[in-house]
Amino acid sequence: MGRAEGEEPSMGLIGTIRQWVFPREFRIADSAWPAGLPELLRELAAARAAPEPPPAPRPSAQPEPRLLAEVGTGLWRLRQKMLQPGSDRPLDEMRRAYRHLESVWDALAQAGIEIRDHTGEPVPEGGIYALKVIAFQPTPGLARDRVLETIKPSIYANGEMIQMGEVIVGTPETPGDDATAGRGQAAAATPQGGETHG
Repeated sequence: MGRAEGEEPSMGLIGTIRQWVFPREFRIADSAWPAGLPELLRELAAARAAPEPPPAPRPSAQPEPRLLAEVGTGLWRLRQKMLQPGSDRPLDEMRRAYRHLESVWDALAQAGIEIRDHTGEPVPEGGIYALKVIAFQPTPGLARDRVLETIKPSIYANGEMIQMGEVIVGTPETPGDDATAGRGQAAAATPQGGETHG
C-alpha cells in the first residue's frame, strides 16, 4: 500500500501509529522538513516578540448622521400617514404594515436613535431653543405657546441631536390681534398717497 501521487503524507501521532500496522516496506515515510523552515520559525518568533503596531482606526459602526436623519424623517412621515388623525392608532387598512414599521422603529430605539414628534408640546417659558420655528400662528383657546404641527421631527443618536426639529407654534390670541387685522384692512382700503377725511 503505497502513497498515491499528490496525496499528503499522514501527520501526527495517529498517522504514525497507523503506519506501524503495515510492514516496514509498505509504510509511508514522513515528509522531510522544508529547507528554510527553521529560519522561517525564527523570524516568526522574532515577529511575535516585537511590539505590535497600534491597530488602524476602524470606521465607526454608526452610520453617518445625515443618513440617520433622512431615514428617521422618512419613517416618521410614513408613520404619520398610517395613523388615524389625532391618535396613535393605525388606520384599519394599515394595521399589518404598521406592525412592520413599529418593529423597525423599535430597532432604531434599541440602537440609541430617538425620533421625536413635538406636536402638542408646550413651548418652554424661555422660548424654543432646540427647535426651528417655521411660523407662529395665533390660535384661539391657547393659554400659552404650544407646538401645533411638526414639519420635521427632532432626531437624536445616543442623546446627541443630529437633526433639529421644524415646527409651527400656536400662540394665544390677544385682543390686539383683531384690531391689528382691522388696521391692515383699513390701510389697504385707503387710496394711494391720499389721506382719509372723516
